[in-house]
Amino acid sequence: METIKFFDCFAGIGGFYQGAMRIKSSAYKFEHVAYCEFEKNAQMLYEKACSGEQVQRIDNVENVKTKKNPKGEEVTNFDILFAGFPCQSFSNVGYRKGFDDPRGQLFFYILDMLDYYQPKYFVLENVQKIHTIKGGSLLDEMKIALSNIGPGYVLHTWDLMASDYGLPQRRNRIFFCGIRKDIADVKDIGEPPKVDLKKAKYPTTWHLLEKGEVDKRHFIPQGSRKTILTKPDNWQGNVDIDNVIARPLTATMSKWHRANQDNYFSDSYIKGVDPYLRPEVDLASEPIRRITPLEGYRLQGFPDEYAEIAKNLGISYSAQYKLIGNALPVDLAYSVIKHFLDSYIS
Repeated sequence: METIKFFDCFAGIGGFYQGAMRIKSSAYKFEHVAYCEFEKNAQMLYEKACSGEQVQRIDNVENVKTKKNPKGEEVTNFDILFAGFPCQSFSNVGYRKGFDDPRGQLFFYILDMLDYYQPKYFVLENVQKIHTIKGGSLLDEMKIALSNIGPGYVLHTWDLMASDYGLPQRRNRIFFCGIRKDIADVKDIGEPPKVDLKKAKYPTTWHLLEKGEVDKRHFIPQGSRKTILTKPDNWQGNVDIDNVIARPLTATMSKWHRANQDNYFSDSYIKGVDPYLRPEVDLASEPIRRITPLEGYRLQGFPDEYAEIAKNLGISYSAQYKLIGNALPVDLAYSVIKHFLDSYIS
């Protein structure tokens, strides 16, 4: 059995870690050797939930040793690089500045690491909106760079939706999977096989919503109800609550965005008996709330223990929402990594 050592870069709260460690294979197993994460709350949660205290930690990708940074810290020998590199500069929320934004330039650190360490494999993740930046030319440049860096890599790219892989959330992501050209020939492996959502742990949002009492701070404040739940003439989008499949979670969902952007649920839906029935709701008076942190972790595929760990670490609700909204869905990571490696390792 092959042992695959992994470096979890831009680790966040561990989407890649949880996805990889969930895989059961007779051909390979994973060993966690290092991670890199800049954000302090993410670091704390990762350390407790992802064995982060037992491996090498690098606080800033700028401190990683590469050919361009010979005085940096050498990363423990690894076979695969996981990196959900910061996506704000590529997303709608970040106005899609791409490489013109310093956060977008973090992609070049990934290239530097691939050039220096030359791991056998890599799996990278970002927002699907990369397709539309500069008419698609930015994505083409990224593919060329990843294919030709270092020893050269056979590259596969996939656009995937979380709801097609076991999570009731409409979250699109693009994945870049590479294997060194000296150990593999180019072949068509297709996309990861989709998962029937009805057979998943949480087929709908209803299945993961907390049915008991929750903190009153999660309910829409009466003074904000009109703003959140009504539609001005110049506002695009529908006033939609009780969505069976959630909207994409955002890092700013603690700010009570309008109901065409965030996820809100009524008492009638939460306490109902049919997960697929959206009830008639009095928007003026019925209790309506946002998702709780626990529900957010579930929508992203993380174990329930994350909510308790975060609470014990003293991480605020708003900070947790930011971590959750920036996270990589675990089930997506699992499906991508497993399909990619199963296609090459027998």
